[in-house]
Amino acid sequence: MVDWQDRLALTAQQNRQEIVRAKLSRRELTRLGLVTAGGALIAKPGLSARVTSATDGKLNADDRLLSSADAFPASPPARPWVQPMPRIPLKPKTTPAVMQGGAPDGTTVIEAATARINHQFFTFDPKTGAYGGRFPPRRFYELFLQEAQAQLHPNYGPTTIWGFDGRYPGPLLQATIGEPVLLRIHNRLPSVKKPVDFGIAEFATHLHNAHTPSESDGFPTDTVNSVNDPNPVNPGGFKDYHYLSAYPGFSASAGSVGDSREGLGSLWYHDHHIDFTAQNVYKGMAGPYVIHDEVDTGDETTGLRLPSGAYDVPIFFNDFLFDRHFQLVFDLFNLDGILGDRFTANGAIQPFFDVDKRRYRLRLYNPGPSRWTEFALFDGKSFLPFWQISNDGNLLPQAVRVTSVRLPVAARVDIIVDFSKYAASRLYLVNRLEQVNGRGPTGKILTPGIPYLQFNIGAAAPDHSRDPADPSLGPYKLRELPDPDLNLLLAQAKKLKTRVFKFGRGNGQWNINGQLWDENSILADPPQDSEEVWVFQNGGGGWAHPIHAHFEECRILERNGVAPQPNVSVDGRIEYSRTDVVPLANNFEYRVLFRFRDMRGRYVMHCHNVVHEDHAMMLRFDIV
Repeated sequence: MVDWQDRLALTAQQNRQEIVRAKLSRRELTRLGLVTAGGALIAKPGLSARVTSATDGKLNADDRLLSSADAFPASPPARPWVQPMPRIPLKPKTTPAVMQGGAPDGTTVIEAATARINHQFFTFDPKTGAYGGRFPPRRFYELFLQEAQAQLHPNYGPTTIWGFDGRYPGPLLQATIGEPVLLRIHNRLPSVKKPVDFGIAEFATHLHNAHTPSESDGFPTDTVNSVNDPNPVNPGGFKDYHYLSAYPGFSASAGSVGDSREGLGSLWYHDHHIDFTAQNVYKGMAGPYVIHDEVDTGDETTGLRLPSGAYDVPIFFNDFLFDRHFQLVFDLFNLDGILGDRFTANGAIQPFFDVDKRRYRLRLYNPGPSRWTEFALFDGKSFLPFWQISNDGNLLPQAVRVTSVRLPVAARVDIIVDFSKYAASRLYLVNRLEQVNGRGPTGKILTPGIPYLQFNIGAAAPDHSRDPADPSLGPYKLRELPDPDLNLLLAQAKKLKTRVFKFGRGNGQWNINGQLWDENSILADPPQDSEEVWVFQNGGGGWAHPIHAHFEECRILERNGVAPQPNVSVDGRIEYSRTDVVPLANNFEYRVLFRFRDMRGRYVMHCHNVVHEDHAMMLRFDIV
């Protein structure tokens, strides 16, 4: 960018931040002529960085396609590979007796903390202090959401974030099937009365995509006030979330914990505040949550013998944009999607990771808000193979040898990388998927791509995990699908109720079936313990929508009329599996199977390009 353009963009950035601090309503902005009726910032010098000249006010061709990184000055320079990748700390368990605010009492706040209700699946006896019910909590955690200063690069000054326990990503929470979890989250953020550039000092945490009672699911209006903004119902500014640590299908038998074939592994928790999800997650409100069971034990000497301990590594990948003061920049007037120009792993800009010559389980997370990724291992000359073992939180039927994995926004993929098998001493994890704006990926595969992480391979280390490539052991079987015969499942699906959802755009806003998000409008009402086929259609226009429905995983039946094949990666995705993010590309159609078991309540489905979600591409469905 030439000097005058850089100065214009900087002025526009500062003016836009002043508008945000003034807390003008959308109606006031429209009356002042600053936004269009569709909600987009009007293009004019000194306000919109998309204006190409300080005098003529004309726009580039197809101006609305510019990304946030194009619309603002570039982030300050940051030399790669000069800092180690942070390891996400494991959160210690606590006990009810020492939890701040008192022991959990069997209730929780809902509806902006204006009401308090009982948890569905456990009770509390105040006389004895005992927990009862179907799933009494046995593991307790306590997180503190607070403002903090993060050092994302040695050459950067402190960056203000809002993080769980004051860090990004938040701490690793571990759960085990059969040990229900009670998680208390305290809101220690500044008062909502304090002006900020973006975000809101409240939360509604969603455990993506756990089988969770509705009062603990993070419904977008179940927001929690800061302790600095106390109210009579919630003066302490906290909420108790109850996670059952049970497999889906437990209601079918009184003594059952559900169908173990539907066990989950790599989940994550993140904010889901109505209208502010993208802003709050971008500001740091997210972290990993991992579930173990007798198959995926977390011990490489037992069960499936997957790499464990120091060799089981969650990694959150982000792209951020920074101003000249090293603060995060979020374009509130960009309704298309937010892209950055600095690429991080676990909150560090292009770090290195020193690894041993042995197998690692890398849990790859794409929290968004808008960039899709396709990760590959590059040694400077060629792309190297590794093993994919999961799709989202679900282990595959068997490990599959691949050379890349595609992650739509909110998706996760677990891979096994055997660093003892590579000749090079240094490798790079690169994103090969081109994306230049909020519409989604262009479809072009880059060579080599954008490097996010450098691996430095050291000395050999003991390894008790199983080698997926060992021919004497045969295929590496992982977790069987509930319906291993897809042809039979397709035949059964033809008899089920079918609902169609079209994801489109109208009047400058995102919608589903032509309707904008309305918390009081129920667009689907599946009965408890029912099965339904949902059809997702992309309305076109070049947009991509990663679709996520809360509460249950789904099974992909068809993509554009074609059923997925076992152990086959297409466009970096293995879709013969259970999943919780459906990558609805431009003009695509997916047919998926949902089962609505065990609980009733209200839930949501939305686009997980959360800029689209926050601008009304979300619906409510009730299990009745």
